[in-house]
Amino acid sequence: MSRSNQPSNRIVAEVAWLYFVKNLTQGEIAKQLNLSRPTVISYLKLAKERQIVCIKIAGEHFRLNELADALRTRFGLEDAQVIDEVGQEGEALTRLVCEAAAQTLPDFVSPGDELGVSWGQTVWFVSESLPWWPVPGLTVRQLIGSMANPLLPTSESCSTEIARKLSADCVNLNAPAVCSTPELAAMLRAEPIIAEQLANLSRCTKAIFSLSPCTPDTHVVQFKIATEGEVADYVTRGAVGIIAGRFIDRKGAPVLGPLDERLIGADHQTLRRMTGLLVVSGLEKLEPTLAALRGGYVDRVVLDAALATAVLAS
Repeated sequence: MSRSNQPSNRIVAEVAWLYFVKNLTQGEIAKQLNLSRPTVISYLKLAKERQIVCIKIAGEHFRLNELADALRTRFGLEDAQVIDEVGQEGEALTRLVCEAAAQTLPDFVSPGDELGVSWGQTVWFVSESLPWWPVPGLTVRQLIGSMANPLLPTSESCSTEIARKLSADCVNLNAPAVCSTPELAAMLRAEPIIAEQLANLSRCTKAIFSLSPCTPDTHVVQFKIATEGEVADYVTRGAVGIIAGRFIDRKGAPVLGPLDERLIGADHQTLRRMTGLLVVSGLEKLEPTLAALRGGYVDRVVLDAALATAVLAS
């Protein structure tokens, strides 16, 4: 379709109104507006592309009720959505869970909320699948500072994309996620602009995050926040999982070490105060998932059925 023949938003919106609200068929719309049926189909596609029509699937349709109810009861959760993995694993499984979480997120936040956003592949997949669904007065805040690798789903890219899809104000954290020395980190935290941004993280009412086990290939190593040796040191201190760069033990209690003195971002206490939406998949994340549930970081969870079954069996 050439630029000169692009239809106006008015006619595209009229076609969308007749189809989605008045429940006319494509053929009936074509006849009423003197258009061809292929043109009606094209206009309906344009209605989504131009964000005239926003489509969101109600989150409860993703639940496997028995497992979800058992998780809610056992861990005192507000909600749990369990996704049938239908033979998927690895990245395909992660995307399946994230697609469901993306439909849940607009219902998770409310007008006027402040949403803290973590980072990593899982959160990025959620942002990619998130429908365009404006939430009035929503503010999105980056939970940890900036990262060096532009090819990986950083905290700033995740928060910016989620804010864009939800038409929210986005507040990026204008500091590195990790500094070379504790002294430099302390100096940056004391800078008025950064100090204000860190203090405002306590205003976050909600948070979306995933987590990682303390393995040599964990996301904090991939993003060059920690070395394999530093992760191993935290393991000797009792750590089993990582949330937004912070280490926790099997009961969800904070595990502190030298890296914490160099990080710039939300601490354990700040994260725990937020109403947390955990998005997680894969049996390799069983232990950190249990730790996060026990530690009080999670109020809602979206996960695959195999992981849900293993959590309940533990």
